[in-house]
Amino acid sequence: MNKLSAAIKYAELGFSVLPMNGKQPLIKFANRPPLTVDQIKYYWGKWPNANIALRTIDFFVVDIDTKKAHGHDGLTSIKNLPQGTILPTKTQQTSSGGFQMFYSKPKNGQVKQVIGLLPGIDIKAHKNNYVLVPPSTTDKGNYHWINSYTPIGKPSKLLVDMISNYHPQTSHQKWHYEPGKKWTGIVLDNIVQGAPEGQRNDYMTRLCGQMIHAGAEKYTVWTLINYANQFNTPPLNDKELSRIVASVLREELKNEQ
Repeated sequence: MNKLSAAIKYAELGFSVLPMNGKQPLIKFANRPPLTVDQIKYYWGKWPNANIALRTIDFFVVDIDTKKAHGHDGLTSIKNLPQGTILPTKTQQTSSGGFQMFYSKPKNGQVKQVIGLLPGIDIKAHKNNYVLVPPSTTDKGNYHWINSYTPIGKPSKLLVDMISNYHPQTSHQKWHYEPGKKWTGIVLDNIVQGAPEGQRNDYMTRLCGQMIHAGAEKYTVWTLINYANQFNTPPLNDKELSRIVASVLREELKNEQ
């Protein structure tokens, strides 16, 4: 099956499809509706070899790294979890040798995105995040389904609770400014600092301003702010996050006039 046909099939199954240049989106998609079949035909007509990604809107992914490919042994982390935490579900092997397990999001609760849930284990869940799927390829190899006919299953309560109760172990006490460090490095350090309740709005406002000052595009700012938000305790909701970004962008526009 060629990539256009595969992209259409994913869309017909209810997934939000994205055309990708390698692992980078070829279009802006944050907070936009899924592509229609006509739009998919247009984009893959323009980029016939584009990879296919699915946005993690109604499902989330347990992303498992391997020691050989990524330096972290996620397979061992999975094996050490209590029995019944990881249930059988639709699973793919990535081009670099890792594994991704797809689970439907619970209807009565939101699954948050977590980087570093366990050594070698990430949770990809934000509605503006995505994962490549077959028949996508990279310079490392191909993506392929391990069990193509298995549907996306429901996660165990143990797994959902583990994700919900996760809080990154970061220091909330200092805002990194190290003498001699380049501005870009300072911004990158601050992205993963996080802040506790009562300090989150100020932290995100300053971080947003830093990224704009560093010359980042609006889409880049929004993507990284969403990533940085997961390090807050607890993360801000999407509405508040959007308000902060919009406010900072308006202020920057005023300053440019």
